[in-house]
Amino acid sequence: METIRLELTGIEKRYGMRRVLRDFALVAEGGEVVAITGANGSGKSTVVKLVAGLLRASKGKIALTVGTVDESEPERRRQLCGYVSPDLTLYPELTARENLRFFCDVRGASPEGIAATLEWVGLGGREDDPIGQYSSGLRQRVKLALAALFEPPILLLDEAGLALDEKGVAVVESLVAQQKTRGGLTLIATNDSREAALAQRVIAL
Repeated sequence: METIRLELTGIEKRYGMRRVLRDFALVAEGGEVVAITGANGSGKSTVVKLVAGLLRASKGKIALTVGTVDESEPERRRQLCGYVSPDLTLYPELTARENLRFFCDVRGASPEGIAATLEWVGLGGREDDPIGQYSSGLRQRVKLALAALFEPPILLLDEAGLALDEKGVAVVESLVAQQKTRGGLTLIATNDSREAALAQRVIAL
């Protein structure tokens, strides 16, 4: 994987009169795993959404370089991030396989790895069931599969272990390890000590 550098400088985010982040800064590079912790409402999820290009900062700058190419524009960052979050919406009337195929079509990516990825996250034998029939833990595994499928330069995990059993938590750990080995960058927003322990450094909000 090409070298990756992500830099957030002087970030402020307001929702109306409420300020969630003030003068937040972060520099991270490929191969790193960084955990962002803090109380509910402290801005963990907001940081992840800003990096993903799903929110715009009220102040400050987000810069992303992949190789020698400036990929800082939000539209580009959205294409380069794998994202797991409670806010990520899947289509309950579609099967797990159909959900992943849909997102492959949206990204213009090959669906070739779908079956193997679903098997890897533990959904072998359930991949053709509508996910509206899934438990919350199985739906979370679909989100993990979606994040893993594209082998993204940046992996964003917001409460990735939500509703997962021990085998599901092991999938999260494996996903982070694989991302690190490939030279990708991982940001983890969490208050789970096991997830924070996967990181090389922790930023407390």
